[in-house]
Amino acid sequence: MSNVHQGSTPEASPPSAQAEAAPARTAAPSPSPGGAGVGIPHAQRIPPTLWRLFGWLLWGDFVLVLMEQVVPTLVPLLLKEHQLSNTAISLIMGTIPAIFGLFIMPIISYRSDQLRTRWGRRIPFMVVTAPLIVMSLCLIPLSPRIAQWLEQVGWLRLALEGIGLNGATLVFAVTIASYMFFNAVCSACYAYLMPDVVPGQFMGRFMSLFRVFGLAGLFVFSFFFMRLAEKHMTGVFFGVAAVYGLGFLVVCWKVKEPEYPPPTDQRTVNPIAVFASYARHCFRHPMYLWMYGAFAMYGISQVAGNLFDVLFMRETLGMDMATLGQVRAWTAIAVLPLAYFCGNLVDRWKSQRMIIVCALLLSVGKICGYLFITGPGTYVVWTIVYNVVAFFWGVTNAAFIVNMFPRDRYGQFVSCNVFISAVVVLIVTPLCGLFFDWMDDYRYVYLWPSVLTLGVVLLMWKVNRHWHRCGGPDNYQAP
Repeated sequence: MSNVHQGSTPEASPPSAQAEAAPARTAAPSPSPGGAGVGIPHAQRIPPTLWRLFGWLLWGDFVLVLMEQVVPTLVPLLLKEHQLSNTAISLIMGTIPAIFGLFIMPIISYRSDQLRTRWGRRIPFMVVTAPLIVMSLCLIPLSPRIAQWLEQVGWLRLALEGIGLNGATLVFAVTIASYMFFNAVCSACYAYLMPDVVPGQFMGRFMSLFRVFGLAGLFVFSFFFMRLAEKHMTGVFFGVAAVYGLGFLVVCWKVKEPEYPPPTDQRTVNPIAVFASYARHCFRHPMYLWMYGAFAMYGISQVAGNLFDVLFMRETLGMDMATLGQVRAWTAIAVLPLAYFCGNLVDRWKSQRMIIVCALLLSVGKICGYLFITGPGTYVVWTIVYNVVAFFWGVTNAAFIVNMFPRDRYGQFVSCNVFISAVVVLIVTPLCGLFFDWMDDYRYVYLWPSVLTLGVVLLMWKVNRHWHRCGGPDNYQAP
């Protein structure tokens, strides 16, 4: 396969000597320091040489989404089978990743922005963590067996009894925490890779295709793997882990990062200086504060669905695993005919405008689900309607983040956004579990987000006003 080298403009530049030395890898354009799409004509045609880079990135998203369906879909069922309460499920599935977002991701993101190696600044993190994701994912379904072995060790059994903790609960918490930590690092660096290698003027259409391939991963998991999960749960974990591990490492091999300018902070090791630099940049403009607030509000709006949506489908609507998988698969893929139209619309009308409309429609869609879903049939209808809106939100949200944050410190700003959301989610998640234990009705997975997403609308309106002050659709420069 011949190498493709993309310049920062739509036209392909001649292959460099470095590109010729690595003919099997797809090179990326040089990152631009300002906001994406500044001074770029609307809906510019994608050059043929860029499609190969798109292909590898989209394949990476397919296997990533395929893998990421396993834990939120199947682990709540595993935990429920072992008699864990909704509160315990919320702590293991929600609080643990929030802690990682709070303490770990700012450090990883800052170091990734400052890293300079011959392989780039994102791919080294991905290559290291992808095999560890595979290992931890394989250990999750084996947690009860590991717990049985641990409980045969006398002093360990006494220690567990002393703290009043079930062995299976402890091992589940450790294996799930390991998976979530490694996946948080890997998926974050993969997200940071996008604005480094994809020219900003094509970001809306790329993110639309990105969502399409993500939905394809969701479809494959729901249609083919979920029907096997009831009888072959461990096999599903192992099979998906193998597909992800091989597929994602191929992406790391094939995609070549661009040459970056020297790091802005010259390898400082003083943690106080690192934190001061981090805070000084991330909190320097009120627009970013409103953005952080909006995404934190969106994060807590998603807590209930992330934890209990599959339990609503199974326990409230009475779906078995095969039916549940079929419904999830077809309702997800039903939005694909709108994909390219959505990307063009984002590039033309600007994500900064569309995100307000999409957030409002998300709220309306959830309240309709709360009012009108009464069984599997109505669930399919309203889920398709909601998924259309959610698809537009996903494309718009991804392009919005890329377009708004400064490119030279993109990972740092995204991690700050995650940090603030993690603090809020860390507080809210146990309360959400207690709320569902108290209400004893999983139907509230719809009412919970419908109310909170209205707050996103108001906060994004404030962001939009600052965006206009910073140049608006034609001259925006990230402050």
